[in-house]
Amino acid sequence: MPVSNPGINLILGPAILAVIVNIFLFGIVFMQAVTYYTSSRYKKDSWAIKGLVSWVLLLDTFHSCAVVWGVWEYCINHFGDLVFLGTTPWPLYVLPLFSSASVPIQIFLAWRVKVLSDSWPVFGVLLTLSVGSGIMGFITGIRAVQTSNLNVFLPVQDFATLIPVADSWLGLSVVCDLSLTLLLFLYLRRSRTGLASILILQSIETASISTLNSVLDLITFTSLQNTNFHFVFALAQTLNSRDKIREYMDGINITSSVSLDL
Repeated sequence: MPVSNPGINLILGPAILAVIVNIFLFGIVFMQAVTYYTSSRYKKDSWAIKGLVSWVLLLDTFHSCAVVWGVWEYCINHFGDLVFLGTTPWPLYVLPLFSSASVPIQIFLAWRVKVLSDSWPVFGVLLTLSVGSGIMGFITGIRAVQTSNLNVFLPVQDFATLIPVADSWLGLSVVCDLSLTLLLFLYLRRSRTGLASILILQSIETASISTLNSVLDLITFTSLQNTNFHFVFALAQTLNSRDKIREYMDGINITSSVSLDL
């Protein structure tokens, strides 16, 4: 019986799986965006919310197209080229630059915590963690470009040189997302309005998925070197729809004078 090439299983396999997951999530993001833009809530939302949704959609569209091109290079242009399996196309190795764009979403969630806690120091800590992880992600992406010597493809073995700075980025991202998840749960749990349970589920879903992705990305990137397993988690991106939350907010008599909107 023929023996499969381990390079295909450990490098090409995870890359294709990551792109499939990413495109599936992009379809969800796109449909949520269409629903949002065509809803009556769109006109009522602030420019900040509209800009945040448009920013995520634009970034996700560009990066989804880029990673599909990367898989095309593996499967079509370099089909059967086992030497090429030892390289990584630029849409994959500059992923930290795209991940840094999640900072506005983290800041949005941090503002929710600030409104619920009425604490500027808490918001300041979360803001510092978010901006810090964004900066480290940007530095990681730049280091990857420098390591590639501005080439379109980066050798997979060179990822080992990025571990210190990449672990710093992912570590800060884990701490930030975990802090957001816990704080949102604690402060929303104190509320006695019918809106609380809905916001708890929505907020924890938002932050916990990011936390899980960051933790798994950190583990696989550090421990499974010379593979592309970490891309399965790094490429996962989500966008949360606010339409149902707004519908509940319209129908619930909120006694608190604090608004959860920007």
